[in-house]
Order: sequence, then C-alpha cells, then structure tokens
Amino acid sequence: MANIILLARRITVILLVSLGFLTLISGFLLETMPRGPGSGYATALGLTKDLWTDIHVYAGFAAAGAAIVHVYTNYRGLLYHLGLIRPRHRSTVVKTASTQKTGRKEAEVAKS
Repeated sequence: MANIILLARRITVILLVSLGFLTLISGFLLETMPRGPGSGYATALGLTKDLWTDIHVYAGFAAAGAAIVHVYTNYRGLLYHLGLIRPRHRSTVVKTASTQKTGRKEAEVAKS
C-alpha cells in the first residue's frame, strides 16, 4: 500500500507541473490573441483560438483533479505545516529498567 501512495505522489507531482505549464502557456497565448467576433479562427502554433480555449479549460480541470489527489496523498504533511499535528518521533533505542540505571544504550548492552 505504501508503494502505491508513493507512486501516486510521484505521478501527481509530474501531472501538476506539466498541466500547470500547459495551462500557463495556453493562458498566455489566449491573452495575446485577438479578441472580438470572428477571432475564434485566429491561430497560434498551428491551433485555433477555440482549440486553445478547450486545451486551457481541460488542462485546468485536470490540474485541479491532480491537486485533490496530491492533497489526499500528502495530508499528514499538510496538517503538520498548518500546525495541527506534531511530527512522529520514532525512537530507535528502547530503554529498559536495567539500562536506565546504568545509562548505557540497549545496543551497548547487547554487545557486552
């Protein structure tokens, strides 16, 4: 299950970057294209303005969907950054009653 989440994180980051870039380029092209009646036939990079509009809208919706998946797969980090949870601390050394008296770590006790 952890591998699936890790794969989903990687895919969503790649999708967000590529769809965001596509939305940025299409938005820039749409902003610089002519406006008004009959301007739907204006072309940029071999595509009409109407087609660029469709690309811009669908890439935006796809990026929003990828952002939702991204938030779902990284919700613990988001909660941490919002200050709602504290990070998990995993102790690597477990102290027992005998090691607390001597002050030596469990690994040192096991060696001797």
